[in-house]
Formats: sequence, C-alpha cells, structure tokens
Amino acid sequence: MPDQEHLHDLPDAVAPCWVRLDADDRVTGLNRPAEALFETPRAQVLGRSLWDLFPHSRDHDFGPAYEQARRTGAPLAFEAWGTTVQRWLSVHVVPEGDQLNVHLIDVTERRRAQEELLRTVSRLELLGAVSELLSHGSDQGIAVGELAHLVVPELADWCTVTLVQTGRLRRTLGFAHRDPGLEPVLERYAGYQAATMSREAAIAVCLRTGREVLVPALPPLGDWVGDDGARSLLEVLAPASVLVVPLNAGGRTLGAMALVRTAPGAERPEAELETAREVARRAGLALDNARLYGEQAELNAALQRSLLTAPPSPRGAQLAVRYVSAAVEARIGGDWYDAFRQRDGSTVLVIGDVIGHDSRAAAAMGQVRGLVRGIAHATGQSPAQVLTSVDEAVEGLELATSATAVVARLEPWPGCADVPADAPRRLVWSNAGHPPPMLLRPDGSAVVLEDAETDLLLGIDPGTSRRERTTELAPGSTVLLFTDGLVERRGTSLDTGLEDLRQALEAEGHLPLEELCDAVLARVLPEEPDDDVAVLALRVVGGG
Repeated sequence: MPDQEHLHDLPDAVAPCWVRLDADDRVTGLNRPAEALFETPRAQVLGRSLWDLFPHSRDHDFGPAYEQARRTGAPLAFEAWGTTVQRWLSVHVVPEGDQLNVHLIDVTERRRAQEELLRTVSRLELLGAVSELLSHGSDQGIAVGELAHLVVPELADWCTVTLVQTGRLRRTLGFAHRDPGLEPVLERYAGYQAATMSREAAIAVCLRTGREVLVPALPPLGDWVGDDGARSLLEVLAPASVLVVPLNAGGRTLGAMALVRTAPGAERPEAELETAREVARRAGLALDNARLYGEQAELNAALQRSLLTAPPSPRGAQLAVRYVSAAVEARIGGDWYDAFRQRDGSTVLVIGDVIGHDSRAAAAMGQVRGLVRGIAHATGQSPAQVLTSVDEAVEGLELATSATAVVARLEPWPGCADVPADAPRRLVWSNAGHPPPMLLRPDGSAVVLEDAETDLLLGIDPGTSRRERTTELAPGSTVLLFTDGLVERRGTSLDTGLEDLRQALEAEGHLPLEELCDAVLARVLPEEPDDDVAVLALRVVGGG
C-alpha cells in the first residue's frame, strides 16, 4: 500500500480528494480533485479553517469524527452527507502526528442507486402485502381499513379509502395517518368525508369518472368542503397535495383511494404513481370478488369437512368424531382429526390444529394432514417418528406453517385367532405441543394422560427430539383426543378447562360412544364457541 505522500501524488484522474489539516483544523494541503469538490480556488482555501468553509459540518458527522481520530490516533472511515457540497462522501481519516490526512470519495451516485433499490424493494413488499391482505379478506370493511394502513407512509402521509355501492356513495371505510396522534382527527374527518365533499372534490371526480385525479397543490379547502366541521378537521390534517386512484373492476368504479401528502411541493416519482395504481387495481379486483366470499363460506366449510373423512372400524374398538365450527362468519380454520390403518393393522389416530383461524390455516391444515396420513401409512413409522418426518417435510417443502398435533397408534391384536375378551390394547402416542389426551377408565374415573410438559410444535425445529408415551387400555376404556377450542376460554386457564372436561367425561361416561361425544360437547362448549373444535374418541370394546 503506498504511503501518504505517494498517495497524494497520484494522478488526479485516479486520486480521491485529499485534504491535510493541522492541529487547529486549518487546511495545509489539498489536491485538485478536492479543489473541484470545494468549488473554491486553492489559494482561497489554504490556511483557512475548514469550518469557515463548511460551518454546517463542524458539529455533525465530520467534526466529531476528526476529533475522535486525533484522540485515538487510529484511522477512521465513515460516510456522511456534505451539506455545503450537496454530495454523499466516503471519508477516510488518517492521523499523522498532529495533522490529519482526509481522503474523500464522492459516492452520491452509489447512495442514490442504493436508495432507489431500497425504495423499489419497499414498493414490491408493499404490493406483496396488499396481495396477501386482499387475497384472503372476506370482509370488505376490514380489508379496506387494513389497506389504508399498508400504503401509509410508503405512498402517503395519510390515506382514506371510500367505497360506492349500487352506483351511490357509500362511506369512507378505511383511513390511516403516519402520525398516531392525528389518527383520531382523521377518524372523525372520515366520518364527514363521504357526505360533505363537493362535486368538484378530487374523490368525487374520481368516483364519478373512474379516472385518476392528481392535484399537486390543493385549492382553498372551502372550495372542496362546505361543512364547517369537516373543514376544521381538514385544516388540522393539513393536506398539501392529493392523488386519488380509482378502485375499478369489471368496468365499474367500486371506490377510490386518496393518497395525501402534507409537505408543499412534494414530488411523486413515476414509480410511486405506478405503485399506487397497482395497489388500486388489486384492491378493485378484491372488492369485486368480495361479494362471492359469502357464497363461498359454506363451500369452504364443506371443503374442510370433506378433509375430515369418516373413521375406519378397527377390530375390537369403536371410533367417533365431531367437528364444531366457531360462531364466526368465516366458519373455516385449521383444526382437524384423522384416523386410518397402517399396513401392519395398527390404527393411527391424529388430532391437530394449524396455527391461525382463516382460509390460510385451512389450506395449511390440508397440507399437514396429508403429510401425516401419507407418511404414517407409507412408512409404518411410530408416532414420534411420524412427527419427526412431518417436521422435516414441512421444512423441506417450505410450507411456512406451524401446528400442534397428537399422533397415536392403537396397536393390532396378536396374530392368533382367539383373543381373550379382557385382553388390553396398547396405545402409543407422541404430542407436538397439543392439549393432552384424556382417558376415561372402565370404572368411570377420568384422568389426563400426560403432565403439562409437551414437545415442540410442528414446523419450528425439524431437529427436535420427540418422545413417546404408552398406556394399556382395558376393555371399556375411552380415550378422547381434542383441539384446544374444547378446553380454552377467554379469562379461564387451561387447567380449569381440562378439569371441566374431565368432570364432563365422568358424568357422561356411561353413554354409548356417539352419545358420549354429543353430551360432553353440550356440557363443555358455550352456545357460540369462540374457536373451532375437533374431537376424536376411541373406545376399546374387547376381543373375541
């Protein structure tokens, strides 16, 4: 590496800007690139304090960094905005006795390219978030409200989204402000907006024509807003410019999104305009499809139930299943049960719950359920091995989901023809973060089959070690597998829910298995459940 003197003598075409400062920060040397950067002749620079030339830099990045280099005697590198020269500079400070050699490289273009790249990535992320929101939203109001929060502050300082219905103005459903302190003001204004705007207001024009409206400098507010209350709120919100983009689909204008900037003269680059148009296009398509969601709700529920197939009829045992939907509009979630045979005659019982309560959870449920069923049947693995294989598949297939589950296996009768009527059955299970199974003994007492400790959820760590537990089931024993909606309530602990279920099992345990399931659900569940509930019950009935 060349020494400082040789570095200073490099040809100007390849040399960085170089400045030498004495102990009082006076300029004692500089090369021609530095002279060009300063835009000041060398004779007017030499001998002067650097801070006379660049007063804005003394107390900011440059001055403190130079002091640090002198204090430590160690070279220092940083990047900073040169206010006077209006350039981004990469600065390398090298102490040399009581002097400093400062090398500066103009990195403005690189910084601008980086900033533009970040803006591009941010806009792509915004479009992805908008698509994610609108592709799953069945409630127009909720989706529109969240849409406003997504575009602020990326596309606006504040935003409102107004919808129309049957050709008439409906109301402003979505709003968001980058300043949380002004959110209540915007909320009040949103209540006025739809009813008080004039025919000439940008939103009204957009809704009427179905075309984009850009107003780079707003006229006096009185020209657009005749209501005194709305105008006073708008004065606090201080709009300077507005871009209104229509939410169009199927040849109709379904609404308008108003993107407001509060800084006078704020520019809107073409990339920002294109992003706003794309957000509006996707929102329009989503709103056009929203009317279909209600019709699809029942179809979704039917689809979910189609995945919850009827259980088999294993020899010497009975199985019963139940599924209760939450009392919400979506009526779809991630709870499931399953029962099927392995090749050796074992009966596999599965209860699980994918994290989430929407169509995404239901889709993930179908994937995880299929993995459990396929792996358990194809490999004949034990419950713990099945869960481990599912974990590996979730990671390998990049499903990006997590779930709780219990996989149990009721082992087959021995191969001999005559099985004693009182012969017990062996149940082996493994638990991945799920509520524990419950056992109703033949004598009518009920117990939780596990302590509070469970293994990690599926989809978190494919390397986790999973345990298995085993119990002998005498004829007349009943095992209940269930999802958390059966035992978890707002304001109530899980232990309390488990105890309520245990008592219900004891009270109704004398009933046939199908009737027992109904009676337990009637005792434990509220009239309008907060969560979906899946139940899988097994009763051992003896050999023969």
